[in-house]
Amino acid sequence: MTLSPALAAALFMPAAAGLLYQSMQPYPWPHRLLALALSLMSFEQAHMARVDLRHVDLVAQRISDLRLRHFDQVVMLTIFGQLLGFSVAAAGHLGWGMALILVSLVGFNLAATIRLEPGTAKPIQAAGWRSRLDVLTLDAIALLLALLWIAQKFQAWVAGGLFAIAVLYGASKLSAYIAAARQKSLVHVAHAAQEHPQTPQQN
Repeated sequence: MTLSPALAAALFMPAAAGLLYQSMQPYPWPHRLLALALSLMSFEQAHMARVDLRHVDLVAQRISDLRLRHFDQVVMLTIFGQLLGFSVAAAGHLGWGMALILVSLVGFNLAATIRLEPGTAKPIQAAGWRSRLDVLTLDAIALLLALLWIAQKFQAWVAGGLFAIAVLYGASKLSAYIAAARQKSLVHVAHAAQEHPQTPQQN
């Protein structure tokens, strides 16, 4: 089964709305904070699902490579695992939902053997799990927090820790997007200057 990038992102929205609703209900504050953290994660993962599927489409239009098919399958399984996890969390089972989400993310980072760069001369680049050790470490910490929540241990610390991870991860992604957009803008300006050079002014 193949999903369009826009549809994949849209499928995350019902669970995101459910989590936001929980964050505003009179539950104990750790529950509300964790629901808010998971809602932030859902928006980010919806964006990543759209980006990954879009990259698969763009690269597939340029080249045919068996690794691309495997990567597409890994992405699809990850998306379905995350959708299940966010849906379970939105139904009120935050700990189990969070665990399913993180198991999906760990699985992706272990199973994906390439990275796609559609705008480059070499759009498929090797990227094994060792190149994702920082992300895997963060996922492992978050998974440990999920297990502590399920065990009903240190729930205030778990909620605060996952909220901090969600905010820091989102901020790092946002800064990366801004830097990429700025770099693209600078390249466009330089290219335009080369195509339309200004005549020297006479003093």
